[in-house]
Amino acid sequence: VDDLSGSVALILRAATESPSFECIIRGRGFVVAKTGKVVVAGVYASPNSPLADFESLLGNLGIVVSRIHPRPVFVLGDFNAKSAAWGSSITNARGRILEEWAIEQGLVVLNQGSVHTCVRQMGGSIVDVSFASTAVSRRVREWRVMAEVETLSDHRYIRFVLSPLASDGQVRGLGDGPRWALKRLNKEALLEASIVQAWASVPIRPIDVNEEAEWFREALSQICDAAMPRVLQRPARRQVYWWSQTIEHLRSACVLARRQYARHRRRRRRNQNSAAIEAELYETYRVTKRALQTAIKSAKVQAYEELLKTLDVDPWGRPYRLVNGKLRPWAPPITQSLDPQLLEDVVCSLFPSRLEHTPPPMAPHSGLPDADDDDIPEVTRFDLRVALRRLQAKNTAPGPDGIPGRALVLAIKALEPRLLGLFCACLERGQFPLLWKTGKLVLLKKVGRPVGSASAYRPIVLLDEVGKLLERIISERLVKHLERVGPDLADNQFGFRRGRSTVEAIMRVKAMTEEAFHRGEVVLAVSLDIANAFNTLPWSCIRDALVYHRVPNYLRHVIEAYLADRAVIYPCQQGWGRRESSCGVPQGSVLGPLLWNIGYDWVLRGLLLPGVGVTCYADDTLVTACRESYPQAIMLATAGVAQVVGRIRRLGLEVALNKCEAMFFYGPRRAPPSGSH
Repeated sequence: VDDLSGSVALILRAATESPSFECIIRGRGFVVAKTGKVVVAGVYASPNSPLADFESLLGNLGIVVSRIHPRPVFVLGDFNAKSAAWGSSITNARGRILEEWAIEQGLVVLNQGSVHTCVRQMGGSIVDVSFASTAVSRRVREWRVMAEVETLSDHRYIRFVLSPLASDGQVRGLGDGPRWALKRLNKEALLEASIVQAWASVPIRPIDVNEEAEWFREALSQICDAAMPRVLQRPARRQVYWWSQTIEHLRSACVLARRQYARHRRRRRRNQNSAAIEAELYETYRVTKRALQTAIKSAKVQAYEELLKTLDVDPWGRPYRLVNGKLRPWAPPITQSLDPQLLEDVVCSLFPSRLEHTPPPMAPHSGLPDADDDDIPEVTRFDLRVALRRLQAKNTAPGPDGIPGRALVLAIKALEPRLLGLFCACLERGQFPLLWKTGKLVLLKKVGRPVGSASAYRPIVLLDEVGKLLERIISERLVKHLERVGPDLADNQFGFRRGRSTVEAIMRVKAMTEEAFHRGEVVLAVSLDIANAFNTLPWSCIRDALVYHRVPNYLRHVIEAYLADRAVIYPCQQGWGRRESSCGVPQGSVLGPLLWNIGYDWVLRGLLLPGVGVTCYADDTLVTACRESYPQAIMLATAGVAQVVGRIRRLGLEVALNKCEAMFFYGPRRAPPSGSH
């Protein structure tokens, strides 16, 4: 963010997960923004502006700083003011005014020592000043002028460290779980390590599914350790994309010339040749600096041209990912950067605790009795390989165990018999390992939402890939039952269904509106937004819906076990947080979306008023009403929406009415009446 005159700016490393700058106010010569709990003001006062303008700048800035109190604030900038209070050898009029202003605002000077912050050929000065409010100034350490770093400017970098609050209980070095460098995977080493693990004695059934799941996690971790190194939690800084050996040599020459010039100026003993030598050294420094600037500019242009050329080879490569913001520097997870109290509020809001909900009556489908479950089909190699093929086609983030999907696919070749035994035991006993029901929570920031509300974050739950293999096998059997035995899901549900998409949902609405136009009718469509839909669907609704769809008993039992005792964990400033789940389906799972469709299906298969239709994609529900006139369409849509919303609420879900939208569809010469938009 920058000021109105473009003379000062505040910059953060670009990373979606880190707190961004939230601009508070932009003035002429100053800009104030908030990041996390801290407010930062950047200031530039031109040395050519009169004293009255300088006082006006401080007056406007002071009004903002006063309003911010008592929040921690930093005021940093080039004030072009000299005072002994921040290390200058003299104090000028600007310096005295700035001193008084800082005292009035309750600000403390952070500058230490007498190292010049600005160095020119005619001399150096200390005109860049750092201020902080009293409370936060106690947390500042290691303030220094980075005189050894070449900035290609007269001004030098200033660096300081802001220590965390003691009350935050922040754990240094806390990671977000184990991770491995998949790009450095040694396939031969992985296959050898998986064979070694397979030599372990295979347990004779009956086995304890929880102990066996723990064995798989430990074995896969050892296999990954043997095949690739672990990733450091904070990766080392990488050099900029335009860096080269030539630029490195030019920078070394520039730094050397600057140091020689600075060293000569610091000499106290001078002779008659000192001025000439100093001028010569400065000219050398100026030439090397200009050469470095030119080389950097040329390198940036060349690197950009090379980047564009890669579009011909790979249109979805680095340029595409840059434009879409998919290449970002490392940053800690959002859960670690949020204030602990705000994080707790967000997690509790996204994963609410609820009492047992009584679902609406879902009468069993009339027809053939439930199939006999005495003979439970075993999990075959074919079933497992189909699930592995789906896993191999995806590139998803790993779960709490950190095991990448690619590594799991390779390791299963040796561990297949033992894994098949575990999966068969789960289906036979109606159990799902506890280890695979705990997911790692990742919060994704929604654009344009207030950072202090739960609605600003989208929760994704990362689960162990080996557990998702079992989910995929259960899901395949469930879909096969719905499609072949039934009753199947409602035909107007297009979300998370094989062979269906948003395009087909749109085409269905389009066909319906065109038919209405031919009949001389208008269509009013109302979109319904269900608040936190996936995380609030009661489990009792899913259980009763499974009975309605005549799902085999063994699948119902394992799904009940899958839903029970679920939890999410997340890295935070105090360590690892944990939140138990008592409703909803995990976003990021394989089985969760299908269970949502089954539980929500009761809303879609209900009787509707004549002329009312419903089209659904997952939880996005569109209610349409067709009538001969606009008033009639409005009346019918009102009644139809009330009917659908009532059914949604009977499932224990809530509709966010403030997010619902309405739209008219009409043919030629049938424009809606004025004031209806």
